[in-house]
Parts: sequence; structure tokens; C-alpha cells
Amino acid sequence: MMGDNFRKKVELVACLENAKENWDPEDTASCGARGCFDEKSSRDIHKDEIARPFGEYEVRKEKIFAETSGKGHGAVLDQSEFLFSIDNLTRASTLFLCAPQYASHLQQSLRRATAQRGFHLPKILEETSAEEIMNQQFGLYEKMQSSGIPAEDARFILPLYTKTAIQTKIDARELMHLHSMAMQKGVPEEVKDTVEQMVKQASEVAPRLMKNRGANYEVLAWMPSSQLFAEYNRTIENLINQNFIGGIPPERVTLLYHAGIDMTDNSVYRAVMERDEAELANMKHYHFSFLALMSIASFHQATRQRTWDQSIQTIRDALKRGYCVIPPSIQGTKFEEAYKELNERTLKIANSFNNNPEYLGIIPHSLKVYDLIHINGWNAVHSIGKRTCTEAQWEIRSVARDMASHIKRVSPEIGKYSVPQGKIYGKCPEKKPCGLCYKS
Repeated sequence: MMGDNFRKKVELVACLENAKENWDPEDTASCGARGCFDEKSSRDIHKDEIARPFGEYEVRKEKIFAETSGKGHGAVLDQSEFLFSIDNLTRASTLFLCAPQYASHLQQSLRRATAQRGFHLPKILEETSAEEIMNQQFGLYEKMQSSGIPAEDARFILPLYTKTAIQTKIDARELMHLHSMAMQKGVPEEVKDTVEQMVKQASEVAPRLMKNRGANYEVLAWMPSSQLFAEYNRTIENLINQNFIGGIPPERVTLLYHAGIDMTDNSVYRAVMERDEAELANMKHYHFSFLALMSIASFHQATRQRTWDQSIQTIRDALKRGYCVIPPSIQGTKFEEAYKELNERTLKIANSFNNNPEYLGIIPHSLKVYDLIHINGWNAVHSIGKRTCTEAQWEIRSVARDMASHIKRVSPEIGKYSVPQGKIYGKCPEKKPCGLCYKS
């Protein structure tokens, strides 16, 4: 098996603590919580607590967590953070980690995938058609790259079990959220294992903080996350079906809803061009909801940015429809037929075992999913400006351009600023500027 020597390594490399002042990973949450009920600052409370006899402070920590986060006061859990460096996890795992909006990530590009690192292979898939198909996916990937197909396009054929690396910063509340999500039916075992290792390591350094007390695992208390591996998302399926016209699926981007607060042109100008943050805050009260069709590769980029509110079609329903992206650089080449045929065979195998979540990892990044996206007026300038830049990846750039086109039509006062970042920022952060602005 390719990449067998590249074992997954989940490492908790840092916590929010201060060894010099004897603040451990639980103290920021514990003393902060006590400060809500005391005239003293959390720093002074901490000095008093660590001066108590050995073991007494731990008992008091247990009590304060039981009385706060244990009764649903999630803000206490936000005050303790963990930083993980994770190597040789799968892209399926990183898609899962990037779903909650209040975690942040720096991820290795899929362009760095190599046949040497390879893919994860669950025991249940050993010596099956799934193992064979993933070897073929990597084989075609290597051939396309060596023949000059750009890496960002060749990668579309790679499976979700492709191994990668990520650095993730997450607070205790969102780590519990991830843990709850991972326990749901339909999540591949490798994804569960990644999250369970993270929770185990966090619990070792902060056992009282991370204890499941019932109320701190209340689903309604978390900012809802997109659920790619859910068994159903009936609302999104209904929206897709409502927008089918004559058997033709919805366009790449369909505007479903928009609303605004009627800011004047001058107010929007002050917000964007004069950087008036009071007016920028008002722009958050514009609302645009889109149904956007994109590859899993592009969805991964969109969800990792965390500024859009998203709900995703389940991967199972996307698999049933079986739409795949063919990058322009592959179209018309000697690889096009092999690429299409390999996609078709992969989806056929995955569909035949659709009730077994372990087969979801063979799905290629080319599979198209419908993403229900809500953006506000500030997103319409900032995130669309980033994504319509000529240096942005071609597919997500096309999606962002379609979104910008809709915004210009229904809210022209905002839409005039839904343009590539160089036109708004007046400087270019890219290595290879396109000429829309001066190099900063």
C-alpha cells in the first residue's frame, strides 16, 4: 500500500497557559469564570487560588466548571485554547475539522500531495476495488502532473483519503462541538479517530474543563456547522429540486434570497473607500443567500475561510447525482477520457457501498456538491474581492464572479464594490500581480 510508513500523528503542541505565572490550561477558563462573580480581576483570583493548599484548587475548579459550563455557560469554554499540529490525516478529516466556524486552520495545499505519502486505507478496504481505484487515482495524478497539467487541476482526481497536514487552533467549546459531530452516524472511522485523539490529548492537560457534563454538549448551544457526512439534508435537496427546470439542474450559482437596509451610495463609499468601520458594520445587515454548485476541492477552500455561513448538501446525495468537475486544462487533452472514466468508475463503486461510510473516502475531489451560502454586505466586498482576484483558483473565482454578478443586479450600491481585491485595496498581496493594482 502506498504511504504505509506515513502514520497519522496528532500532536497538541501548545495551550493557552503561562508557565512563568503558573497559569495552566484550565486556569484561563476557571479564573475567568470566577471573575464574573467577584470584584477581583482574574489575575488576582488566580494568585489567591494557587496559594491554596495542594489539591484544594483542583476541587474548586471542578466546582466552578460544574456551575458554569456544566450548566450551559459555553463562554467559559471559549477562554481555553489548544493548538494541534496534525500530520498524515486525510482530506476527509480536514474537511470535517474546517466545518465549525470558530476554529482556525493553516492547511497544507493539496498541490503538495505525493504518491510517496499516499492515502489512508481502512482495513475493510484492503485488497478491494477501492484500494485498486485509489492507486489508479494517484497514478493518473502523477501522469498528469509530469505531463504539464497544473497541480491545482491534477489534484481533482485525488480521493478524500489523500493524506495531508494541518495546524488547527480551537477552543474547548468548539472541540466539544467537533467531538459531538464525530460521534454521529455516517462519519468515517479515520475522521472519528482524528477528533478523538485531539479530545484525548486536550483532556489529559485539562481534565475538568473537558469533562462531558451534558449541558456543555448541547447541540442547540453551538453555532451550527455544515454537515458534509450527515445522512440527510432534506431542505437542501428540496431547494435543489425546486430549482430544476425541465430536468436541468440549477446553475452554478443561484440567488435564492436577498435583503438590505438601503444604505446610500455615499454611506457605502465611506464604508469601503474611506474605511469607516461604523458604516462597514452596517453592511453586515445586507443578506444574500446562494445555492452554489462546486467541486469538493473548491468547497474545502470556501469552508476553511470561515466568513461565510454555509450548509452543505450531504456527500451521499452529491454522490447519487454524480456531477464531477473537469478542469479546463484537462479538457481536450489525452487525459480527458481517462479522467472521466476513472471518475465514473470511482463513483459507481462508492455508490454501491453508499451505506458504508468507509467507502466515502475514495470519492474524488472533483465531485460537485451544492453549497447553501449566506454572505453579508461586508463579505460581498472582502471575501468576494479575495476570490475574484485573478490569482484565485479558477473554479472558486468563477463561483465568486457569479455571486458578484447577482449582487450587482439586486444591490448595485454594494455590487459596485464586489470586484477583485486590487481594485478596492489599491495594493496587491500576491507574488505575481495581475496589473489591477500596484504591487505593495
